[in-house]
Amino acid sequence: MIRSPHRETGFTMIEVLVALIVLAIGLLGVAGVQTLAMKQTTNSHVRSQVSILAYDMVERIRANLPGAEGGEYSNITAAPTAPSCTTCTPAQVADIDASQWYASLNGSIPGFTGASVTVANGVATVTINWTERDLGNNSVAQTYELDARVLQ
Repeated sequence: MIRSPHRETGFTMIEVLVALIVLAIGLLGVAGVQTLAMKQTTNSHVRSQVSILAYDMVERIRANLPGAEGGEYSNITAAPTAPSCTTCTPAQVADIDASQWYASLNGSIPGFTGASVTVANGVATVTINWTERDLGNNSVAQTYELDARVLQ
């Protein structure tokens, strides 16, 4: 038997296949992390919008103090029909505010399920409910509640 004077070098097929499997597992992990990051970015954006819209309603109440003092914002749980008026009363302004606010909620918050506004003892409580996806693909109910002093 004649032996070759040079020893063969290089990778065997098994080594290459093992390296490819390790690389594939790593890439699947990166894809999973990317998917999770995108989902959490969407949830973060929705939570920011909810916070902005809650403060929007508080500012609307502060801008219409006669309506707030008259109890026009005391129990908003659904979008009223906005009146068409040129010189509006505080009650009509409150209805316009509620109607526009609910339209913003419906347009900006995916999974929006409801909202309410109450004003008692000079404090406005704004509650917004929606659903979002958790770490799996399950829908999870979320609630944001803001208490703000509107009347001195």
